[in-house]
Amino acid sequence: MKRIIGLILACCMLFIMGMPAAAAEPRMAAVSFSDRDAIRNDNEVWMLVDLGLISGYGDGTFRPQNGITREETAKLIAMLCTDEPAAENAPAFLDTADSWAADFISYCASRGIIAGANGLFRPKDGVTAQELAKMLLVVLGEDPARYVGAEWADAVNADAMAFGIYSGYSKNYAAPLCRDDACLLIYNAMQCSAVVYPEQEGMLRYELDELMNPKTYLEVRYDLVRYTAILTANECADLSASGGKLEPGYSRLAGYSKLFAVSTDLGLLGRNVNIYMRGDTVVGVPCYAAGELYYTFADSAELMQLLNEGVFSLGESAQYYYNFDAAGADILDQLSPNAKITVIDHTGDMCFDIVLVTNCVQATVTSLHPLTVSAGAQQNVQAAPFNSVDSFTVGQQVLYMQICGQGYIRPLA
Repeated sequence: MKRIIGLILACCMLFIMGMPAAAAEPRMAAVSFSDRDAIRNDNEVWMLVDLGLISGYGDGTFRPQNGITREETAKLIAMLCTDEPAAENAPAFLDTADSWAADFISYCASRGIIAGANGLFRPKDGVTAQELAKMLLVVLGEDPARYVGAEWADAVNADAMAFGIYSGYSKNYAAPLCRDDACLLIYNAMQCSAVVYPEQEGMLRYELDELMNPKTYLEVRYDLVRYTAILTANECADLSASGGKLEPGYSRLAGYSKLFAVSTDLGLLGRNVNIYMRGDTVVGVPCYAAGELYYTFADSAELMQLLNEGVFSLGESAQYYYNFDAAGADILDQLSPNAKITVIDHTGDMCFDIVLVTNCVQATVTSLHPLTVSAGAQQNVQAAPFNSVDSFTVGQQVLYMQICGQGYIRPLA
């Protein structure tokens, strides 16, 4: 990527970050969707909903697999840039005068974010991943001149990979996007560092927080504060207190003495988690932070095979947990046939910091509302998803576990 990035460097005292005061009551979602179970990128969708960038339909659905059009995308991108989009010297398109999104299209065109072909914008056409990625790259400060000509898509795809915009997206970049995946790409772009434009031409610099860390576009554009640390406790379990857990609706991050008034699921415990806040209010849904490595194995043999390859290692100070209670390294020698082993490298140094072992039994889903399973002699036992984004069907074979007196299920694979 041909750009010079100048970082502002300064000496400063490191302040101990204080936890914002928790709200009187845990945060509850302002809206819900009747088809939320069908949303694959739940965390990303919910952030955009909370920010007012996207909404559902009048019948209470979100319709995650519906295609997203070029005019809908123009509105999203314009609102991602400013609360009051106004076009200046916008190029005219022959087919946008009657579009409800004409002002948004003009705004994006005036800033080089979008372009037409042969004088047409094609507002009703679908948007491909690489078309949306190009718009997002320009929003983030890239020169739109990089993405013209016969090789524009190759340049976009290379840059989108480097920026992390395609993180979690494995479909054809040239295929039309659905609403669900569009939210994923937009959210990924908002995690990129926010650029400040100084007077010196050709130089880009990042906006920094009080600890000299680059702020994300999401933080700067929406006046949010990001807290990133290991999730150590929630309403499911507490890694620091065997058999303990927090009150429903609260979560704790390592390094903070007070609590965040928001629910997190069992699958996030032990992981680096992002929580975004505006004042005392959590915005969006807490989700794992980019940059960590996370693997789950069916048995210790699979883990040892990975370690024997010499790329990864277990740190001497690695912490071990059995069913989310503190344990020793010997727990890997005492596994049940259906145990799951999860290893986490928080820093990307190829050295695992946390080893989580969960004892599971195979079970069958017997109903969805409420979610119940039959596991051996236990019939129609109520359970919760291990990960909130997991969805199940009646008759599906799953893995069932008991954590702090509550049953949880996760897919077999």
